[in-house]
Amino acid sequence: MNRIRTWKYLLWVLVTVWPLLLAAAPRTPVVEVRGRLIDIRKADRWSEAYPQYRKHRFGNSLPERLVGMNYAVSLKEFAGPSAVRCSRPCDLLLALNATTPDTMLWHPTGETFYINRNLYRLYEGRYTTPGKWMELPATRNGKASSMLFARNLRVAGTVPVPGTVVARVPVLRKTHITNPNILILPDGSYLAVCSGVYPHRVAAIYRSTDRGESWSAWAKVDYPINFYTLFLHRGALYLMGTRSPQGTIVICRSTDNGQTWELPDETSGRGVLLEGHYHSAPVPVVEHQGRLWRAMETNFPDERRQAFVLSAAVGDDLMRASSWKISRFLKSSPEWIAESDEGGFRQWIEGNVVVAPDGRLVNVLRVDEQKWGRSAAVVHIEGLRKLSFDPAKDIIEMPGGGKKFTIRYDSLSRRYWSLTSIVLDEFRGMRHGGIYASGIHCGLIRNTLALISSEDLYHWRVERTILASDNPFFDGFQYVDWQFDGEDLVSVIRLAMEEPRGLPNRQHDANFLVFKRIVKFREAGEPDVIRTLHKSGGCG
Repeated sequence: MNRIRTWKYLLWVLVTVWPLLLAAAPRTPVVEVRGRLIDIRKADRWSEAYPQYRKHRFGNSLPERLVGMNYAVSLKEFAGPSAVRCSRPCDLLLALNATTPDTMLWHPTGETFYINRNLYRLYEGRYTTPGKWMELPATRNGKASSMLFARNLRVAGTVPVPGTVVARVPVLRKTHITNPNILILPDGSYLAVCSGVYPHRVAAIYRSTDRGESWSAWAKVDYPINFYTLFLHRGALYLMGTRSPQGTIVICRSTDNGQTWELPDETSGRGVLLEGHYHSAPVPVVEHQGRLWRAMETNFPDERRQAFVLSAAVGDDLMRASSWKISRFLKSSPEWIAESDEGGFRQWIEGNVVVAPDGRLVNVLRVDEQKWGRSAAVVHIEGLRKLSFDPAKDIIEMPGGGKKFTIRYDSLSRRYWSLTSIVLDEFRGMRHGGIYASGIHCGLIRNTLALISSEDLYHWRVERTILASDNPFFDGFQYVDWQFDGEDLVSVIRLAMEEPRGLPNRQHDANFLVFKRIVKFREAGEPDVIRTLHKSGGCG
């Protein structure tokens, strides 16, 4: 009996007292840092020491007490953190390369370590002015970024995200946001979908009932689906894409506005449309002359991607493979665009089925070539099986055509519209000493988002700039999906930029899904301009 009482008492302590003790225990204070392009990383032997510098790594010389500790750093050629602030006094560790600080404030520990040939010396300092910024020693010009080590770090003064954040990656640089989709339901609510929030390619669905002002988690599609499009047909929602990682074309269905889903069944074959290796993106599903149409590409190993389209009669069961007809596959040729140092016509991908002005269907594809970044291709759909293409006529100049885009037709303006990541000449070939030492190519310049339009799908013009950044290395506004909403456009953006947790790996690897409304899109407007590369904060 005494033993039972003892166990009951211990259980009561565990449930009642222990949480109170934990709450009362002092927590590691948050140390805020500021500066130019500041990243928060974890120090480990053989891990990359600077953002976007793959060949510069910590080695065996890293002191044991720094292993596993967080640190603040910038690009190697920048100064590193310029100031620090905390809510209470704390001890700091600062590593400097070829820079001697004021030894009255910073005391050498005698510890050193190398990153490649760069020798760092470690200093200890005491922060004693809670809530106030303390300037850090300035790195000498031409020397490697300083590093501030602490258990709990946060970047202060980051540029606000230009839009409403729908979702963000749970751990920075471990995954990135992909497959952004947006749909307006008949009840007026918005659904946004993306990958990168949950593991294993599970799609996360968010809902807004206030026209995009706020968003809440709505559901998830517990199936490894990729390259998908969300669309509504005859009262049901569908998610059509490929099974990851194999690439088989699959489709999911929901009859309750996306809260629950009928998933593909590999045993019965329901929801499994075409076995193989295929590729796409969130591109439109178009209803035309009694059929639904969607573009895709092959993705077989060691083969150039080939364009094709799928279609199904509007009254057929879309979950059955037999309902879908597959066109022939259409090859591309590198000779269609003249070869250069950057290569010619590399591939065509992420096509949009569009009804052309003459009432016929075409597939407008992104062209991957790394010199200009403004080419697209118009493939003609001639029935269920036949596709045709004339490279002399059907390779077009389209601002931002080198990155994924969505095209929709507006009957009021009688124009086709798209949001694209255009390439400005001022950013071509920009470089730093890391992964862009040879200059950034146009396929990865994604820091300017523009609204473009065309009367005929062949001649495009930029109507206005929506988002503009000075930083092509880390900022990316890309893979935009959008819908008409009266006089406005509503969009979701796969967006990469700095945040309090640090920097994304690069502009391609988005850490945010962002909603943005473009008010009165047919009229002129001013862009949202952000500066993350040249903002104040000290530079080397």
